[in-house]
Amino acid sequence: MYQAARTVAASSSSRLHSPVAWSRKSVQEGYYDLEAGETERTPLLYVRDNGRYRAKSLHRTNDPNRVHPVALGLMVALLVFLLIGVVIGVYLLLLTVQRPWPVSHPFFLVERPAWWQYPVALEAATLDRLAVTNVIVLHTDSEDCLDQERCVRYLQNTERSCWAARRDHIPYNFLIGGDGVTYEARGWKSQHGFVDLPGRNTTLVVGMIGNFTDRQPAEVQYAELKAFITESIRRLSLSPQYRLHGAVNATRPSQDSTIALYSQLERWLHWKGFVARDQP
Repeated sequence: MYQAARTVAASSSSRLHSPVAWSRKSVQEGYYDLEAGETERTPLLYVRDNGRYRAKSLHRTNDPNRVHPVALGLMVALLVFLLIGVVIGVYLLLLTVQRPWPVSHPFFLVERPAWWQYPVALEAATLDRLAVTNVIVLHTDSEDCLDQERCVRYLQNTERSCWAARRDHIPYNFLIGGDGVTYEARGWKSQHGFVDLPGRNTTLVVGMIGNFTDRQPAEVQYAELKAFITESIRRLSLSPQYRLHGAVNATRPSQDSTIALYSQLERWLHWKGFVARDQP
């Protein structure tokens, strides 16, 4: 009897130290059987149901809408690289825009409403900005203006006389005074008003206020002309491959080509010679 008791105790001890497993009956009934001989490898959780303990698996459920942190990080990095690429591309594109020269003189502009505040509004044909490839420079063959008050008075008087003579506006696109300031006449968006000058739809006409037949304009006027050209390119109103011209009378081209105004312009990079006009 003593030997039989030891055999039963050893058998019970062996079962208690074996892994927790399911019996086939317990699988159907849904509770643990500590006496089963099969090994259960899935973690289980005890839940109480009607006084009995049921086993519940601890497997995690996968959310199909959940974004993995690594994938999210890769998407953010890709967007950052794309943004950097766009910025570099825009910067390289801006570098391709040619500047005719380094400009140290700032650009000063007095717009038309600042000097002409009368009811008659500007009415002129629209300029095809994408086709603007020429700049014609000529002098006004008038008195100089060395301050803004005199320059504004000159523009107002010229506007009145043009309107009284032919019901038209001042013919220049811009004028540059001896004060080193650019004055808007017809501007970048309208055709010039010189019927005897070519390329009305492809040309900006700039007048240097004063008579520069025997003397050159002041250096500040030349510097402002450079600043005006650079600003026109920056505004996409003038092609970087523009052509710079002077204007001469068709009846005396050799005489007009020697006026002092053009002695410096002829050395500029984009100078392409003279265009003839029928009137002085």
